[in-house]
Amino acid sequence: MSAPGAASASVSRLRALANLARSPADSWLAARTVAWMCALRLFKRTLPLPKLVRLMWRSPRRSERNLEREQRTIQLVARLSRASGGNCLERSLILYRYLSRANADPRLVVGMAKPDEYLGHVWVTVDGHPLLETPKTLREYEVVTAFGDGGQIT
Repeated sequence: MSAPGAASASVSRLRALANLARSPADSWLAARTVAWMCALRLFKRTLPLPKLVRLMWRSPRRSERNLEREQRTIQLVARLSRASGGNCLERSLILYRYLSRANADPRLVVGMAKPDEYLGHVWVTVDGHPLLETPKTLREYEVVTAFGDGGQIT
């Protein structure tokens, strides 16, 4: 049985997630995000990264961008990732998928901590700006590779 504090924290997380889903589109996005989080826990261990990135790329659905929808997507994926204990690779691959579909031209960036550490990090950029990261948090990482349109290395 869990401690009362843990149960209270879980209820708070569920309420916060419920408040994020303001529309049926948000609810559908949340359900797909959770499904991808589950699938990626297996895929990231069985597929090489370039193949996994190509799998996650989606061709844009329309030519114009909807910046408000992009922000809702980023918020929802970030919140679900935090609540589920997801890691940067899973979160970034999901953002890359949905933002590519939304014609935001995302880049999936892979970096390694410097110097001589075996600590990696993955993040997404749009319009040259990192999402869910600050320049301070990224300062310790050196970019190893990045993937753009169609999952191609840029």
